Formats: sequence, structure tokens, C-alpha cells
Amino acid sequence: MTVESTLPGPVRYEVRDSVAWLTLDAPPVNLLTAAVMQDLTDAVARAQEDDSLVAIALTARGRAFSAGADVGEHRPEQAAGMIGAFSALFRVLGGSALPLVMAVDGPALGAGFELAMMADILLASDRATFGQPEIRLGFFAPVAVAWLPSRVGVARAIEITATGRTWTAAEMQGFGLVSRVVTSETLGEAVDYVLADMRRASPLVMRMNTRLVRSLAGRPFEEARLEAERVFLDDLMRTEDVREGIASFYEKRRPQWTNR
Repeated sequence: MTVESTLPGPVRYEVRDSVAWLTLDAPPVNLLTAAVMQDLTDAVARAQEDDSLVAIALTARGRAFSAGADVGEHRPEQAAGMIGAFSALFRVLGGSALPLVMAVDGPALGAGFELAMMADILLASDRATFGQPEIRLGFFAPVAVAWLPSRVGVARAIEITATGRTWTAAEMQGFGLVSRVVTSETLGEAVDYVLADMRRASPLVMRMNTRLVRSLAGRPFEEARLEAERVFLDDLMRTEDVREGIASFYEKRRPQWTNR
């Protein structure tokens, strides 16, 4: 089933086979203005409200994934509005119960890189580049300084944010941020390959899994393990889908999820 976008603005929204596809379409380089960030926030929130979905896939049209935020909106008299839209976007991304799969083909710079680093699974073409050049303009990148250390380590995060240099997709894969680097021509196939496996899961259990991974990250192992076991027994075992999964295994058929 495909549901076409009904959201106005530069973010296309489609639902295809249990996945919400969000496409940045703000030519020429997908600048993340306050208005674009608001549209993207609305699209992510809309996907979260659809219990039939198993994932969000974010891609972009044009020659850049995103060249970043609008520098003009960083002026002191406009900064509060820009940061308000920025904060709302990253709040909804950080609270996502759906796994975020992103595909970067071209530059992801500044806020565009901050957007990309929120991906749970980040795929990149061999022409993708990443960087936080804000430091050279007298700014720092709020999400990068808050989130990047947990993704690549403190020393690497300081190097990325303090130098302002541009990094290749292969370098970001080496840092552990990018999952896979493919050609630009096969990037779509790589995204489909990842999503095909996710579509086999119960949407209900997928969200339960994603919430746990996010909430337990960084907690002591014993504390995290005990909480995961509690949710397993108290929540998962009460669902109809877990019984359907077991039944389908023994009956050698594909499960029919009810999201209950």
C-alpha cells in the first residue's frame, strides 16, 4: 500500500509496505531552514502516530543530502526561532520509537550532518561527505557536541567539531557512524535491502525493541539486562504477536501480525 504525501512544504511523505518514506526536497541543497525543520518534524511525528509502521526511511533529492541550516537564520535576532525549530526536530528524532534508516548521497554538512548522525542505520554513497564547518563561522553544532561523542568517542568528536574539516563516507564508516558505503547508483538498493528485513517484524515489537535499545544505552549492564528482562516478561509476553510468532514458526508460515 502506498499513501501519498498530504503534508505541504519541502518534505515528501509516503507510506510504502509498512515504512514511512520521508524525502527532503528543498532545492538546490536542502537547506534546513526553520520552515523545513518544522515540516520534517511534522513528518516524523506523523509516522510515529501510525502503529502499522516498522521504520522511517529518510532520503533527499538533489545534489546534497543537506548543506546545513540557513546561515542567515543564525543572526542573534533570529537565532531563538531557528533553535526552537531545531530543538523540536531533534526532540522528535531522539524520541523516535521507530528505527531511523537514512541514506546520504552527496554532502551532509552542519545541521545536515547532525540530522544524519541521528540515524540508527546510516547508509552512504561513495560521493557522500560529512562535516561540521560551523566552528569556522563562529558557531558550534549543538547536536554534534551533545550526541557525536556517544557515536564516535570523545576524541574523534572533538576532532570533527573543532577542525571543521570535511570527511569522506569511508572515513565515517571507519569511525563507526556509517553502516555501509555503496555506489550512488546502488544506494537505493542498499536501503531496500535493510528495510526488507525490518518488514518481517511485528510493528508493535519493533517499537518495543527500539525503545529499549535507546533507553538502555549507556546504562550498567546488569541494570540494563534486568530492565530488558522485566519488559520481556511483563510487556512482550502479554502481546498477541508473540503467540503468533511462535505459532507461525511451528506451522512453517509467515506470521500475521495484529499489533496487539
